[in-house]
Amino acid sequence: MTVKVLKVLLMYVVTTVQAQLWSDFYHYRGELIFSDEFDTLNTSTWQHVITGWRGGNDEFEFYHNHPENSYVRDGVLYLKPTLTADRYGEDFLYNGTLDLWDEGCNVNYLDGCIIKAGEDILNPITSARIRTINSFSFTYGTVEIRAKMPRGDWIWPAMWLMPTNNAFGAWPRSGEIDMVEIRSNDDINCHGKQKGNTLMGATVHFGLNATTDKWRKTHYEAVLSEGSFADDFHVYGLQRLHDSIRLYVDGIPIGQVSPPQEGFWELGGFDDQLTNIWANGTNMTPFDHPFHLIMNVAVGGNFFNDYCTYPDESRNKPWKWKSATAMRDFWEAKDNWYPTWDVESENNALQVDYVRVYALDMNNIGNYHWYQTDQSNDIN
Repeated sequence: MTVKVLKVLLMYVVTTVQAQLWSDFYHYRGELIFSDEFDTLNTSTWQHVITGWRGGNDEFEFYHNHPENSYVRDGVLYLKPTLTADRYGEDFLYNGTLDLWDEGCNVNYLDGCIIKAGEDILNPITSARIRTINSFSFTYGTVEIRAKMPRGDWIWPAMWLMPTNNAFGAWPRSGEIDMVEIRSNDDINCHGKQKGNTLMGATVHFGLNATTDKWRKTHYEAVLSEGSFADDFHVYGLQRLHDSIRLYVDGIPIGQVSPPQEGFWELGGFDDQLTNIWANGTNMTPFDHPFHLIMNVAVGGNFFNDYCTYPDESRNKPWKWKSATAMRDFWEAKDNWYPTWDVESENNALQVDYVRVYALDMNNIGNYHWYQTDQSNDIN
């Protein structure tokens, strides 16, 4: 795991060493092949996921295209979690059934198109997840997203990529690239380590199944020594090259995956008795196939560990991983976590200024030091 203290690095952005680090991110850019500056929310570009499936981490939201959960204003996209009770009433959480087939459900995994209250309540949060699966995918190039992370207890924003065709099978056999994920809590501490919104993570997932996902070998983190990722906009970057995957924040590299000759099978150190499903590919397989963009805001679930604590104990995690009533436990502690969302200010929303993708041009290695100097003025 690589940790970069971004504020310290940015103070030295105009030095020779840091200039080289920055310039790497702006190398290899060809033509602009995808761009959304969010003058409007183009639903032909971005497909809304509509489902009650709670994801692989048993989250507490369901996803919909409601206008209060995804909208554009003044050139910024907002993806904002809201309370399901605000639209359907609180009694509905305890007694209701929501048939999303009637509302355009497009992910029925684990019967996610119909959700209902039972031993646990119905999903207490409504949120947005959008993707370019039907409009844009790419294999090699640079992604640049300028965004401000949300603030609020138990909110989990993510900007990531998934394989469009799942050429090697279901997750994680065909890969996943997480450009940025954060826990949006202030001051949360996990085993003595700050795990809140001052820290962001980026991860490359690959494996045969959930048990053999080797993400720990390709997980990187960046920490801000002052402020948080919810205070201001930052530029999150990804380069997909023929020999590596590189991850950046504000042009500064936080991680690079360069698999050896035998590719991700060798990098993962898989058991020799297992079959190498990527044996007939390149050393970048499965990441030498088209992936599409995804942005979403989840809430709750197993991304938040049971052992994480707050200085103010009343704000400690109100549910347990294995609880049969995790969503109800979360919901009934609303008076403790909901004020941290500061919903009137929209600080609980993921705010995205732009998304840009550039084709790969290995001949473009010009000097971008002028850009870095300008950026350092803006950041500091």
